Amino acid sequence: MTIAHSELLDTSIAQLRTLAAFLREQLGHGADRMPATAQARACRELLAALSALILRLQAAREATIASGDSRRASGAG
Repeated sequence: MTIAHSELLDTSIAQLRTLAAFLREQLGHGADRMPATAQARACRELLAALSALILRLQAAREATIASGDSRRASGAG
C-alpha cells in the first residue's frame, strides 16, 4: 500500500511541527537553568532549520493542491 504524495506531505509537516514545538518548549524551559552551550546553540539552529523546512513543505503542499485544482479545471485530473 502506497501513501499519496499529499498525505505524505501532510503527515511530514505535522510531525515536523510537533518536533519543532517540543524543541521550542525545551529551549524555553531550559533558558533559565541551562547556560548557552554549544548543544543549546545547535538546538536553536535545528529549530530554525525545521521552521524553514516546514515552510518549504507547506509551499510544496500548496503547489500540489493548486496543480490538482488546475488539472481538474482543465479536465485532465
